[in-house]
Amino acid sequence: MFSKEWFVYVIGRWLLLSGIAGALIQFVFADKLGIATIPAFLLNQFVLACVFWYVDKYIFQRHFNRVKEIFKFPRVKGNFTLDYQYKKISEEYAEFAQAYSANPEDHQKWLHQFLDLNHAVEMTERVLREKGVSVDQEYYNIVQQNKARGLYEKA
Repeated sequence: MFSKEWFVYVIGRWLLLSGIAGALIQFVFADKLGIATIPAFLLNQFVLACVFWYVDKYIFQRHFNRVKEIFKFPRVKGNFTLDYQYKKISEEYAEFAQAYSANPEDHQKWLHQFLDLNHAVEMTERVLREKGVSVDQEYYNIVQQNKARGLYEKA
């Protein structure tokens, strides 16, 4: 939480920009234009919200893009069928199982095969999404079922 980026955001965005801008706008509305304190404050907040909507959108753009990206791997070129993906997952699983069985305690010996398997599963999810399948709804259903079974740790 207390990273360099956090300090820049808190000091730069909140204290300097919002704090000083808010104080100046409040001064103009209340003292110079004679607007009563509460309406001046509400108008001040509205003006700041309109401005900082774009400022915050710019600041957090790269963070929001990361959240939007649900896949770890880039999409593989080509058109893939679900049958092809099933076979690919089977192949990758066989390679992972063989590598894991040979050295279960040494994750460096089987990590690559495990991530290849993960990539194949992820690609299958992409194919399903491209076909219009409601993958997110199924994720939700699974989470709800597992919660009902008490499988998750309490947050």
